[in-house]
Amino acid sequence: MKKFLLIAALLTSGLLRNASAQLSHDKCHAEIMFQEAAAKDPKVLQNREALERFTEEYINSGSASRASSVLKVIPVVVHVIHYGGAENISKAQIDDQLRTLNEDFQRLNPDTVNTPAAFVPVAGNAGVEFRLAQIDPDGNCTDGITRIYSPLTYNARNNVKSLQSWPRQKYLNIWVVNSIANVNGSPGMVIGFAQFPGGADSTDGVVIKHDYMGSIGTAANSQNAGRTATHEVGHWLNLRHIWGDATCGNDFVSDTPTQNAANLSNCPAWPSISACSGNAPNGDMFTNYMDYTNGPCQNMFSAGQATRMLTTLNSNISGRNNLWSASNLAATGTSGTPAPLCAPIADFIPKPILICEGGSVQFNDGSWGGEVASRTWTFNGGTPATDTAANPMVMYTTPGVYDVTLTVNNATGSNSKTIAGRVVVSSSNVTSLIPFNEGFENGTWPFNDYYEYNANGGNTWETTTVAKSQGTKSLYIYNFLSASTGYQSNDKGPDEFVTPAFNLTGVTAANMTFDLACALRDSTTDKLAVAYSFNCGQTWTVRYTRQGVPLQTTTGFVNGNFIPTAAQWRTETVNFGNTINNKSNVRFRFEFTHESSNNIYIDNINLNGTISSVNEINASSADMNIYPNPSKGITYVDFTMAAAGDVQIDVTDIEGRVVSTFSDFLPEGDHQYTMNNDLVSGVYMVRLTFGNNSITKKAIIK
Repeated sequence: MKKFLLIAALLTSGLLRNASAQLSHDKCHAEIMFQEAAAKDPKVLQNREALERFTEEYINSGSASRASSVLKVIPVVVHVIHYGGAENISKAQIDDQLRTLNEDFQRLNPDTVNTPAAFVPVAGNAGVEFRLAQIDPDGNCTDGITRIYSPLTYNARNNVKSLQSWPRQKYLNIWVVNSIANVNGSPGMVIGFAQFPGGADSTDGVVIKHDYMGSIGTAANSQNAGRTATHEVGHWLNLRHIWGDATCGNDFVSDTPTQNAANLSNCPAWPSISACSGNAPNGDMFTNYMDYTNGPCQNMFSAGQATRMLTTLNSNISGRNNLWSASNLAATGTSGTPAPLCAPIADFIPKPILICEGGSVQFNDGSWGGEVASRTWTFNGGTPATDTAANPMVMYTTPGVYDVTLTVNNATGSNSKTIAGRVVVSSSNVTSLIPFNEGFENGTWPFNDYYEYNANGGNTWETTTVAKSQGTKSLYIYNFLSASTGYQSNDKGPDEFVTPAFNLTGVTAANMTFDLACALRDSTTDKLAVAYSFNCGQTWTVRYTRQGVPLQTTTGFVNGNFIPTAAQWRTETVNFGNTINNKSNVRFRFEFTHESSNNIYIDNINLNGTISSVNEINASSADMNIYPNPSKGITYVDFTMAAAGDVQIDVTDIEGRVVSTFSDFLPEGDHQYTMNNDLVSGVYMVRLTFGNNSITKKAIIK
């Protein structure tokens, strides 16, 4: 059994510092994050040592048992970090997670009946209740949930926390994200991590994958029953993994059996005995929330763990002791008074939508903060121009760039949000032809019919005169941050710019070249991708990618602010194969996703290809088909026009006499011609003509 004795010796022995190397699976990164923080700041480890000393003294003095009868309420704020996807979970799913937390921490969970009989006597009630805040740090009404649009929801780490964090002395911060980066190199998917007490104020709290938050909504199929948050909040209250993050390790709790390693199976059969001294006869406490079994298998904290968490909540060192004070509960609106009705906050996805003229856009009301009683959408340039539905469909018939406004109301108040340039409508009449060159020399960027976007609303592509491969200017992103301003930044893109549309009718062997200069500070995951679209930017196909070291044009890493010399430019080629040949409306997108590494420059974009006549193109791709053949009645001639143009169809008999003819100017697309059904039985020749080019096939009439 684990003891509190010799804590200082254990801490300084290197056992905890080496713990991350001994993990066999990293569903939870709490201890790994602690090791990273302690390596950067010795005070983190000092705080852990001081808290362990306080914990031992507090428990031995009997203070913990005297304080255990008081229910401790913890104000909670949930920050939903989303990029318009499923990770933008509902309030109902968040409420479901709070229900699970409160049941688990007070041992009110209905599955306590599954606790093995040997462990029932040591099962504990932590006496903690979690409530969503009703007052935010500025004194405003809140439902305890914030929603932030950011691509940092993908492969999240501590970086998401600086998007928004409420004072940790007043709130437990929980960040919900799409995915969490596993940078430890260990197997498995990371589903959550917490910061132990004593870490930095700005990063204090818990991060959880959206599909492990609660047990409904996106988490309905996780088979985790909301226990990821229970596990991580346990860390936040100073519980270690039950196996001590080492082989037969120490979790500093006396009533949890010593355990060889994490239980990675769904749920072992009891008793599950491991080769550790003192593990028999009852074996591992695999139903403990601090193991790695799945949620339905977990159903208990031990009494010793409950005492340890209670001690943490009474420690000034932990920074958790003010959370449940009467003054803080009043300040955060969690003292038990009914929740007020908050005015809603108008919200919808800010990323612009690119469509062709005549296309339609589905809008979705993502408002939060208070229940919406009514709403009004305003769509400049759209049909309808206004709408009151939650998810209206709007058509845009005229090319242009249009704003969208959403106003939401309830009995408490109203709120409006306008996004300028939300809808970009492209003309179907595309006039830009090849050969094409862009040197970024003239006009104000972005130039006419160009479009640029930064996912975080920050600085993005701009023209500069500090470097160029030709002329006087290039396009670049200032991606360098000095050591004094910090190497890490939340603005990791994507930063994208989209070219004007090109009419490549009659073009084969289309290709693109551009000049690139890029430096990295280290081997980051910076990536440049070039893609094309046939539908005005609604969907994209990537044809070029450079990532990490292959992206840089320097001979090594560059620590200073990168301004390329002439020798540090490289010409890149984008091969499209046959994918964009003969397409009448093609746009290209350059997209840069990045760490705060160093600068990137682009110049001298060239688009070229082999230009053929419209007639040649139509003849080569007409795909003429006659059916039924032979026929006893009506006969059809199907064909495809790769580009708009003149077409003629002649039907001749076996002696060469024309028995029917058709001619017209037809648009691009599929067409069908019906042959005269009065033809007598015999063999006929059907000739499809485009200018001087023709296709002839035989038709038999019975």
